[in-house]
Amino acid sequence: MEIPGFENKIIIKAVQEHGTPLEIASSGMLSGNMDRARRALSFCGWQDNIFYSYKTNPVPDALRILHQNGAGAEVISERELNMAIGLGVPPDRIVFNGIYKSPLALRTAVEKKIKCINIDFPQELDIINALTETYSGKIGVGLRVRPSVGWQGQFGHIIKDGSAYAMAQRIIANKKLDLKTIHFHLGSSNLAIYCRAIDESLDFIRNVNRRLGADIRTLDIGGGFPGQDMRLLTLWEQGWLRIFDRPWPFMAESSNNGFEILAGTARYFQRAKTEHGLNDLTMWVEPGRLITGNAQVLAVKVVGLRRSGRKNYAIVDGGRVGAAGPLVGETRKLSVLGNKEGCKKKVYDIMGPTCMPWDRLVAGICLPELEIDDIMCIEGAGAYFVPMETEFSFDKPKSTMVG
Repeated sequence: MEIPGFENKIIIKAVQEHGTPLEIASSGMLSGNMDRARRALSFCGWQDNIFYSYKTNPVPDALRILHQNGAGAEVISERELNMAIGLGVPPDRIVFNGIYKSPLALRTAVEKKIKCINIDFPQELDIINALTETYSGKIGVGLRVRPSVGWQGQFGHIIKDGSAYAMAQRIIANKKLDLKTIHFHLGSSNLAIYCRAIDESLDFIRNVNRRLGADIRTLDIGGGFPGQDMRLLTLWEQGWLRIFDRPWPFMAESSNNGFEILAGTARYFQRAKTEHGLNDLTMWVEPGRLITGNAQVLAVKVVGLRRSGRKNYAIVDGGRVGAAGPLVGETRKLSVLGNKEGCKKKVYDIMGPTCMPWDRLVAGICLPELEIDDIMCIEGAGAYFVPMETEFSFDKPKSTMVG
């Protein structure tokens, strides 16, 4: 069975050269996905307003390809900021988000004159205000707000209770700060949720501009656009798996097309900003899994087979604990390489190599009868697999790039 965008013979050659577990990224798919995202925004003239989310897949070789194909950088930490600078990303192509930005990282961001620092926690403003005392120019900043939809909790400043407006007042009070951006991030979302968040944010921008004399020029809508064949497990699926140790037996709703949601969001934003009297406003996006999710696979090798009780277990050399952390609450496709046509089928639990009973990649999957040294590929490994890897008992997977 061929994996979209990857030829089996290329995967097998990479495994023979580097061993397993192995992260394999496709340069062609990375470039192709960036091109699709740019085309989704090009009708608005916003094709250069894509800032790739470093936290999703911080692999330098992959990031270089994305930057060569028009992506800026969205970073959330001192380490990611330094990585973007080290990769030669122009400062005016870097957006700094995150709920904790170290004082040193904020100083670096100011000195390098990056595109925007989106303020989340109030203490960040205190640090930036102190920096303005010794800084001669204006510092461009944004404000992370929290609409009534999407991620809540510790993120952003609430629009409805006035917290966001009060924070905007604090920013504007410092004449050395230029409040030019409003930012939100919703998590995994659909078009309807984006539209609602946009409406609430546009109302907020109009009020701040009119009442506080601001000149906000950008709405940064973050990421959260779904990747193909990867999604969060529903509450029903998670509960069934926990109680019965088997996957939910009914067909779950398929994932939305993230590129269509991106294009639909841009079209809605273009109409809505005019209705709110904000014709000059532009939109930034910070996609992650949409761009790199399906452009990378994790190859693992079957190293053990056993039947215990009523279950068949296949032990592979890269599990959830060390190599595939997102599988704790997300779905991915799994393929077995090689000629397995006509093989008898069996139901397996695919287990990792650690001494942890929850180190399971997949439960109750029907596959051709497995043999020792069979190679399996977990698709969608370009979304949060690499940053969640650990060295618990085993080395992290190696990585390579193919055409």
